[in-house]
Amino acid sequence: MRSYLPITILTLSCFAAGCSKDAEVNAFIKEFDGTTKEMIEKINADPSASGVDAAQKAFDARKLQLTAKWNEIKGAVGFQVSKDTRKKLEQSVTNNMRALTEASIKHMVKMAADKDASAKFKQLLKDYSDTFTMEAKQS
Repeated sequence: MRSYLPITILTLSCFAAGCSKDAEVNAFIKEFDGTTKEMIEKINADPSASGVDAAQKAFDARKLQLTAKWNEIKGAVGFQVSKDTRKKLEQSVTNNMRALTEASIKHMVKMAADKDASAKFKQLLKDYSDTFTMEAKQS
């Protein structure tokens, strides 16, 4: 009986480790943060319609892959994702949305003067936020 206990514990440990989605969540966070950073850099470099177009292209180039990763992790609960990783994901989403909003505020005057830029940025922000909702579908 005693010889089965260590084997059982080892088996359960391996099973629990195999079910963890922390690695997938961390990979998503890394790609999500990098994509957002690139989008913001493009808007900061050129806060006009063409700069917003460049940010949209950067997002569109990674959107399918990000959406697929998001759809894989968004329903992970309980022991699948550690508390720290879940907190890190929530902070990433919050920080990235804040950073995009701050970029628009930083260039508010320039974008307001360029109605096309303002409309395109509004659409980009909607597309971005719609992609990462709990109802996100791969498109």
